[in-house]
Amino acid sequence: MNQIKTKCVFGPVPSRRLGLSLGVDLLPFKTCSMDCIYCECGATTRLTSERKEYFPTADVIAELDGVLSKNRAIDYVTFSGVGEPTLHSGIGEIIRHIRKNYPHLKICLLTNATLLNDDKLCEELKPIDLIVPSLDGSSEEELFRINRQEKSVTLDSIVRGLQHFRRCVPSAAMWLEIFIVPGVNDSMESAERFRVLAEKIAPNKVQLNSLDRPGVVDWVKPADSATLDRIAAVIGRSVPVEKIARTRQQPEIRNLDSLDVEQYNELILKTLRSRPCTAEDLSATLGIPGDRIEPHLRRMERAGLLVSEEGTRGVFYRPA
Repeated sequence: MNQIKTKCVFGPVPSRRLGLSLGVDLLPFKTCSMDCIYCECGATTRLTSERKEYFPTADVIAELDGVLSKNRAIDYVTFSGVGEPTLHSGIGEIIRHIRKNYPHLKICLLTNATLLNDDKLCEELKPIDLIVPSLDGSSEEELFRINRQEKSVTLDSIVRGLQHFRRCVPSAAMWLEIFIVPGVNDSMESAERFRVLAEKIAPNKVQLNSLDRPGVVDWVKPADSATLDRIAAVIGRSVPVEKIARTRQQPEIRNLDSLDVEQYNELILKTLRSRPCTAEDLSATLGIPGDRIEPHLRRMERAGLLVSEEGTRGVFYRPA
């Protein structure tokens, strides 16, 4: 299966949560209503809660049609990317187009939940199948230390927005993600506060996440399994909880041997533009054998096309 990265569409890529996912990125780098310390895309350079048409909606739809008309074997079309997808004022039109023209596909929204108090937005999101919102702070202090959100956003506004979405779009499944940062929100007191909040929001389940790829600051470390288990036991008294595991799904890349060096490089760079990856990640995503991808990455780094950095799972690569 060939990888694609146009202006707004990328993948399909294996997702730890969604299987094979075609991504839709509606925002210019790096526009968001939060500046999360763990973000794999890097620091936010435009911190805003303003909804507008950051890319022409018609162009996004045309890009999607160019991919989806080929009937790719994907599990989800997922709105995600380098910033908060709901900032794009045309997201509702794009969702309706997918639902009308590709009714067999599932639609997922990954969101920081900062804008869900908006009645118009919730109406736009009614056709989606799954929402995966984040809630990283059990207190205002924790929230700001981890998410460094735009000034109008508070813990209360996020929780009320999530409750509002549940009332307005009851047909969509909700998997509430909590990102655990050791030393910030991993205490048993935090776990109890998260339990109370989760009970109010009533998601289908809570997913506990922790550092997997390099973030914005170097002091964030992954939570150990025992800590995640203790937190899960507390929250699990009110809501089902799971720890997120990495996927091993591997797509087929057709005509790999027919690519020249520049095409091969671009195939790798397109994947890395969506998120940093290890050689193992790229092998799983692109179907390139590990003994072939690793020396090629080293050659690309020497040529100045890539930069590498040590992460929790080994060496991660980004475009230079």
